[in-house]
Amino acid sequence: MDNNQSKTEIQLRLLKVQETGFFMDSVLLSTIEENKPDLFNIEFGLQLEPKVSLNILNLHLIVRYILTANSQSEKVVELQTSNSFEIIDLEKLMSISDSEITDNNSIIPTILGVALGTLRGILVVKTAGTILADFPLPIVNPTELCSSMYAKK
Repeated sequence: MDNNQSKTEIQLRLLKVQETGFFMDSVLLSTIEENKPDLFNIEFGLQLEPKVSLNILNLHLIVRYILTANSQSEKVVELQTSNSFEIIDLEKLMSISDSEITDNNSIIPTILGVALGTLRGILVVKTAGTILADFPLPIVNPTELCSSMYAKK
């Protein structure tokens, strides 16, 4: 690593976590045989909402467990959360326009990791007593998830 390369100090903190939506098809879950993790596909969604004048970045995260069986796909669980982060000097660390956010300092994977851990904990509580209690949200690399969700086309 080049010792002359300057590093940017980033100050951030989690301000608030809120569950914004939850759906679970308990009837469908009760019909699934145990030990069938291959029946579930997991999908993620992410939306960023910057409030630059307040140094706030809201990260809205959604996860869906999709049951894939007999050539059909059905949503069995969906959880949505909103995570508010204060990021000092947000306007200097990210380029933000009406339609695009450019993360010049790899902040988004960091806060996404926090949001995923929080979402995982909420999901564990919400799915306790169901077959999904045996299939917690897998460990996800936030950098890879960001790359796959925002891949340049």
